[in-house]
Amino acid sequence: MLKFDTAAFQDAIAKATNQIAEAVDESSLRAAGFAGAEVFRDEAKRNAAAHRKTGVLEKSIIIKRVEEGSDGNKRQEYVVTVRSGAYGAKGDAFYWRFLEFGTASTPASPFMRPAYESKKQEAAAVMAATLSEAIGRKLRK
Repeated sequence: MLKFDTAAFQDAIAKATNQIAEAVDESSLRAAGFAGAEVFRDEAKRNAAAHRKTGVLEKSIIIKRVEEGSDGNKRQEYVVTVRSGAYGAKGDAFYWRFLEFGTASTPASPFMRPAYESKKQEAAAVMAATLSEAIGRKLRK
C-alpha cells in the first residue's frame, strides 16, 4: 500500500493562491475588462457599417467604464454603447435606437445585439488571456 501525505502540497497551494490573488489588482482587471469590451465594440462597428451613410454611427460606438459598477480590484464594469448628444445635433447618431429596435413603421435592423451574441465566447477568451498575461507579469517581478 502506498501512502501519500498532501500536507506539504496544501501549503504550496495556499501560497500560490495568495500570490495570484495579490497579482489581480485594479489595473489588471481594467485591462481585461477593456479587452473584452473592445471585441464587442469592434464587431458592433462592423455590423453598423451595413447602415453606413456618413460613418457617424460607427464613430459613435464607444466603450465606457461604469464607475458605479466598478470596485477597485474586485470588479470592473464596462459598457459598449452609442454616444449621443442633443437630439438632431450634427454628428449625433440619435437614430441608432430606431435601427436597433425598429419603429412602428420600420423593422429592427440590430447591430449591437448580434455583436454580443456572436462574440461573447471570444470576448471571454480575450479577457481570460489578458488577465492571465497581467498575472504572469506581476508574478515574474
